[in-house]
Amino acid sequence: MLAAHAMTPDGILYSLKAGARSIEHGTAANDECLDLFVAKGAFWVPTLTVLDYVAEGRAKLGSTSYLEMFQGVKPQFRKALQKGVKIAFGTDAGGFDWQKIPQAREFSFYVNYGMTPMQAIQSATTVAADLLDKRGQLGEISKGAFADIIAVDGDPLQKIEVMEKVVFVMKDGKVEKQ
Repeated sequence: MLAAHAMTPDGILYSLKAGARSIEHGTAANDECLDLFVAKGAFWVPTLTVLDYVAEGRAKLGSTSYLEMFQGVKPQFRKALQKGVKIAFGTDAGGFDWQKIPQAREFSFYVNYGMTPMQAIQSATTVAADLLDKRGQLGEISKGAFADIIAVDGDPLQKIEVMEKVVFVMKDGKVEKQ
């Protein structure tokens, strides 16, 4: 399984043609890229939280390229959804301070960019399991699956932002956080 870190159309196209199963970032994906995602059955892992974080910081230093790229992602994200691109949740581990910015902010970007709250949650569960070829083992609560469970204070289908504050974690049948 090959995951590629690519941002520009050329990098995305070369990676997908070389057999990448997922593209991490892919922020400048154009229509040709989106069509190839679908044709190859590849996954897009947009990592919008880190892009937002980096764009804002670099814009303060005088570089507007990331800011322009970030502003262009929303319409492409919507097109990707319309075309049937498989979008999986990802955060670009280490790209921002998790003590200050919750990784789960990614859910809000996905919903604000056109996913339903359920689609956003599935991007981190069943779709991510599909990406890893672990359907039936990860991303679901079923017999034989590794069922780690979280609870939030509210209904994420009504307000996705509640995913940013986990109040309960059960791992391997044991309560880890309450």
